Amino acid sequence: MLGLFKRYGFAAVVAVGLGLITLVVVGKTLFDSLGGEGAATAAPPGADRGGGGGGGGAPNVLAATTTMHTFTDGLQALGSAQARESIVLTPKVADTIRALRFDSGDRVRRGQVLVEMSSVEQAADMAEARAANDAAQEELRRYQELFERGFASQARLDTVRAAADATEARLNAGGSRIADRTIRAPFAGIVGLRTASPGQFMRPGDQIGTLDDVSEIKLDFDVPETQLARVTQGVEIIARTAAYPDRVFTGRIANVDSRVDPTTRTVRVRAMLPNADEVLRPGMLLTVEVRSNPRQALAIPEIAILDQADGAYVYRVVAREGGQAVDLVRIQTGQRAGGMAEVLEGLSVGDRVITEGVQSVRPGQPVQLGEPPATGDAAQQLPLRPRG
Repeated sequence: MLGLFKRYGFAAVVAVGLGLITLVVVGKTLFDSLGGEGAATAAPPGADRGGGGGGGGAPNVLAATTTMHTFTDGLQALGSAQARESIVLTPKVADTIRALRFDSGDRVRRGQVLVEMSSVEQAADMAEARAANDAAQEELRRYQELFERGFASQARLDTVRAAADATEARLNAGGSRIADRTIRAPFAGIVGLRTASPGQFMRPGDQIGTLDDVSEIKLDFDVPETQLARVTQGVEIIARTAAYPDRVFTGRIANVDSRVDPTTRTVRVRAMLPNADEVLRPGMLLTVEVRSNPRQALAIPEIAILDQADGAYVYRVVAREGGQAVDLVRIQTGQRAGGMAEVLEGLSVGDRVITEGVQSVRPGQPVQLGEPPATGDAAQQLPLRPRG
């Protein structure tokens, strides 16, 4: 016998243990099936589990009131910022720089002299042309008097007048050559980095600097041709940039290109963004949202929605004898943006829907609500806080 126990004793102990575990599990199952008072059942949202409380009293929940909110048909795109006006400062003639009248980052006014090229030879030619013109104009004046007194012929007067006109034209040409050696700001703006120095030889096309008017920003972006109806002139857009993640820049569509790109099947759209503080700079990449078809619609917080395979549901708070209860309501939603959802069917203005505590309630169950939310636009309403 001792040998048999040593041989089969461990297996016997294991078998007895498994038997005890089986008895405990079967006993608990029978107890639950006989209607134990503390047993709870679970069902997915929307299942009909009857009315009545859940054995644990009315749970605390948070609710929000449906209100009217502004929705738009959003269209997303990427855009590139450009200055309202922008030029590259470059000389018209090949010569050395005599003087630079600006420094990097300077704000300049329209007509201000920025660059002066060497013009010693042109100044001498200008002085010679001015002297010749003065002499020719004086001679014309004398012959005009002689002609009026009858001492000069018409032919001689015409010859003198032609010579005076020629000298005046040479004077104007000399002035134009000198003007070509002076670069002035064609508009007010900010000068970029200076890339040349006094005494440096420059040719036409060589860059001395840049000038940008950034009081407004032109924002160009492409949209599919199928969305052309949404991007008409005057439609509001909002833009964001990674450089200023906490800011939103608002503008409007100014122009839509007259042609669709046959390769990409997109059309170029240009919006104008005010830039009074000049934080936006040419070349920035911005994300664009076109806000077309603005409308007022019934809205609820998006967190109140229970998305199921057969549709969207919410728990609506209703008045019952002795307190508040909830009903499961099927709704039809539209746009969702900024944490709010557009409600097309199923709710009315003023209805209250559960936003927190959804998992602890079931249809027909009494609930205890927190304090009313702060008044204001639905997008800014705070969730209710339960009472202490």
